[in-house]
Amino acid sequence: MIAAGAGSIVNVASEAALRGNSSGTAYTVSKHGVVGLTRSAAFMYGPHGIRVNAVAPGGVATGIPMPAHMSQTGSARLAPFQQAIPTLATAEQLAASITFLLSDDGININGAVLPSDGGWSVQ
Repeated sequence: MIAAGAGSIVNVASEAALRGNSSGTAYTVSKHGVVGLTRSAAFMYGPHGIRVNAVAPGGVATGIPMPAHMSQTGSARLAPFQQAIPTLATAEQLAASITFLLSDDGININGAVLPSDGGWSVQ
C-alpha cells in the first residue's frame, strides 16, 4: 500500500470498544486496544495515502455461541445493560459497513470508529 500510495484497512472492534458496560473486562480491554491500533495506524500511514478505520459492531448473527464462563458478579452487573441490545445484525449488514469504509465512498474518512450496532451505543 505504501508503494502504491493508497489503500484502506478496516479493523473490527466491537460495541464494547465504545464504552465499558457491554461485556467483560478482558474483552472490553482487547477491543479498546483495536481502537488504539486503528487510530495510531491512521496517524502513521495517513500521509502515505492509507486510510485505517474500524467498525464497532453490536451483536451479529454468526452462529457462534455466547461464552458460558462469565462470573456471577459480571453477569449480575451487566444484566441490566444487556436488556437494551437491538436485534442482531446479519453478516451482510455488517459487511456493508465494512465495504463502505474500504470503498472510495469513504475516501475522506481516516482514523474513525464506525458504530454498526443498530443504535446500541447511543443507549
